[in-house]
Amino acid sequence: MTTENELTLTALLTSSVQLTGLESGEIGLVSLDDLIAHNMGIHPCAVTKPESLSPQAKLAFLEAIDASDDQTPLAELFVAKLSQLLIEAAAKQGDAPLKVRLTSDDSYARSHLLGAEVEAEEINPVMGLRGASRLGHADFRKSFELECEAIKRARLDAKNIELVVPFVRTFSEAATVIDLLAEQGLCRGADGLKVSMMCSVPANALLAETFLQYFDGFVIDIEQLAQFTLGLDIDNTSLHYMPDAQNDALLQLVKMLLNAVESSHKPCLVYSRFIEDAPRLRAWLQDQGVSQVIS
Repeated sequence: MTTENELTLTALLTSSVQLTGLESGEIGLVSLDDLIAHNMGIHPCAVTKPESLSPQAKLAFLEAIDASDDQTPLAELFVAKLSQLLIEAAAKQGDAPLKVRLTSDDSYARSHLLGAEVEAEEINPVMGLRGASRLGHADFRKSFELECEAIKRARLDAKNIELVVPFVRTFSEAATVIDLLAEQGLCRGADGLKVSMMCSVPANALLAETFLQYFDGFVIDIEQLAQFTLGLDIDNTSLHYMPDAQNDALLQLVKMLLNAVESSHKPCLVYSRFIEDAPRLRAWLQDQGVSQVIS
């Protein structure tokens, strides 16, 4: 599918329901957060602490994944279901790579999930433990291990699965996540595994050349980058006039990222939820040589 400017759009996969309506190669990015939320409805940390779940919550989880065996540990059921979803998505892609974004949601975004009470509330979740900082935090290590186990199992059948590390603030976080993935048997470069970085904060653009040393490419999150460039909360209705994916400061940062990947000869994808409502941004991206956007 294309926009009026002939910019090809691919899908952000958030639920298995989408798979029936997609053609081969049309998945631009898989969101593990959304797959877990929509197809299982449970907080990943709660799976590692089954004693924290009420009988009703446990039953709701089992019903969501159509599990008939309530004797199997919740962690195993979680891993089996997630790996199955990834295998189905990878098969839908055919020979095209399936880029899978590791969990990145903040604590507020997860607050509606079963067992969400196991995670402490934060004063400012959007700028709190999320993405790489969460994946590398000791309190979330067990849920990260389950995430990795599901991906490893899926890659036994689907070698086209690639990873995208979300919300990386510093080089230290970049190095830590790459090391943690290797410890879990997901070593960048081994068995053809590619690991890209989601660019969400200005530091990613300002220091793009160095960040690229840790990764095989970039995925630019236009709305997240705009949010942190302009210092706003996109969910605050009082600031409804502020979000601007065509802001000149944002475009300069995107240009830095595109230039960096061009120099390194590594790939760069663009993700924008609202690309169809931003004609000037579409035209600008095409002027920069971008032909495909995840939406």
